[in-house]
Order: sequence, then structure tokens, then C-alpha cells
Amino acid sequence: MNNLVIKRSQQIEFRLVGSLGTGKRYFATDIPNLSANNVVVYGIEFFTASQQTTTPTGNTVVSASTGIVCTLRDNKKQEFMYQVPMYTLIRSNNAGLIVLLKPRIINLTDCYVQITNTSSLNLNESVAANIYYDLIDGN
Repeated sequence: MNNLVIKRSQQIEFRLVGSLGTGKRYFATDIPNLSANNVVVYGIEFFTASQQTTTPTGNTVVSASTGIVCTLRDNKKQEFMYQVPMYTLIRSNNAGLIVLLKPRIINLTDCYVQITNTSSLNLNESVAANIYYDLIDGN
């Protein structure tokens, strides 16, 4: 069962690069058409390798959702979704429903995931998510 009408959607990813560390932040990769503060996000879902093995850019998706929390920041740099466990944002863990948000303008590259436990994670994997959005001008 679906719980929203999809206006636009885009897969995003957070690459685990550099080094793995508890408390370390990994920011969303830049997507040019979403980087101009011109999108209003109203839904989000995350994936593990059991739902999707690789991202559209060819990166391996993390195998487990435990040990990862997500923070979304708006265009005023306010954290409106702060350290939400990735596990709770996976559709299959929510009766098949997408997590709905109060629509907000986001700055995608200010949004990040944070590691709370590195035991099931590997360097250069990606945390994959899908955002549901609309353009500010409504087109």
C-alpha cells in the first residue's frame, strides 16, 4: 500500500569515504538539479543491500541499517530531522509506507548520515535513500 502521490523522486547517496569512525558525518553527494535550494522535500526512504545492491552510480549499498542515523537540514541550516535511525526509515520496516515529512526546502549537501557503530560497514559503501519532492515553483 502506498501512502503518497509521487510528484518527483530522486535517489541520493551518502558515500562512506575517507575513514570509518563512530560519530563521523558523511554528507549527501551533490546532485546538480537538487543543489540550488529549489526543491521541497515531503518524503524519504532508505535502502540496504537486501532491497538494492548498488546505487545508480555503481557504488555498493550498505548491508545493514543498524549503526547509521540520518539528519536532514533545511536551506536555513536547521536540522529538522535529527539523528533518526536509518532502520526506521526503511519502507519494509514501516508497513510499506514512506516516511512523510512536513514539506521543507532542503540544502541536500548539508544533509548527512552519522555512524554510531562501524561493525557492519565497509569503507566506500554508500547509504542509499530516495527523496520525494516538488520544485518550489510547482513545475
